[in-house]
Amino acid sequence: MRDKLTRFLGRMFYSRRVPSSIIFYGKEGIGKRDIAFELSKALLCIEEKYPSCGRCESCVHMMSFDKRKDEELRFYGEDKRGKSVYLYMRGDHPDFVYLAPERSEIKIDQIRGVRDFIYLSPALSKRKVVLIEPADSMNPYAQNALLKVLEEPPQDTHFLLVSNNLQRILPTVRSRSFVIEVPPLTKEELKKLTKIEDPVILELAEGSVKMAKRLKEDRELINTAELILEGKVLDLYKKALEVEKWEQERQYYLLRLLQSIYHRKFIETENYRYRQYLDIVTFGLEYLNKGIRISLLLFQLIGGDEHVLHKSKISGYQ
Repeated sequence: MRDKLTRFLGRMFYSRRVPSSIIFYGKEGIGKRDIAFELSKALLCIEEKYPSCGRCESCVHMMSFDKRKDEELRFYGEDKRGKSVYLYMRGDHPDFVYLAPERSEIKIDQIRGVRDFIYLSPALSKRKVVLIEPADSMNPYAQNALLKVLEEPPQDTHFLLVSNNLQRILPTVRSRSFVIEVPPLTKEELKKLTKIEDPVILELAEGSVKMAKRLKEDRELINTAELILEGKVLDLYKKALEVEKWEQERQYYLLRLLQSIYHRKFIETENYRYRQYLDIVTFGLEYLNKGIRISLLLFQLIGGDEHVLHKSKISGYQ
């Protein structure tokens, strides 16, 4: 499946019909960023090859970018008040910028910084590339600022957006972009890339390299998900309180794992109960970094309020 996408991008590249804005979307951890970065390298490649030649000055700079730490690449500018603000990441290649969130979101000042960049003439390559990842982390103000640029983009500039959640990107931005769904990796592709043989992990990872590696490193995530599915009240109550003490990233992967399991069960059985549980977990993922009590949320997965042993607020919601 991934080879088919590569061939499609190759035909688009050699026919010189690469759109000025492309959105690559799909599940988290399936390699969307790598696909977008390889296309960036090709668009900037002095030899004009896809995949890129890997030898020209442009390719050398891009490969160097990919190996350096984020803190070494951070580029700062000034906002309207003259205050120093983080704009994007930039290495030695003068025609490439990588727009990533400051903390949890991409802000309007960052888009303004990109706007200043795109109206410069290319210095090394024939084109310029702006890679935005994850694009769904742009707040509404940033997306509207980007929209103004996409309405009349410079002919020598390409925007490559990588998104885990296409619905969070404004319809107006989507309508001005060529949208490409990146399929999950097959089990065989995942096995080849990760060297993981465990069939349970390969099944639960659902084509995500990141999830597969995390499950291999932290088998307790699978054990916890199994305990939650068993639905034994006292055991789940104890485990929920334990999960409350986990670091947020670990809680996030547990919720993603549960989301995957409940989605599959709902598709297989069409049991509305699993749809309710899926909604609860999805709510948890959305509000995890906003102070939600994950112990209360998990306990609702065996029947909701009728089984809750203590009541409280979940991030402002009863």
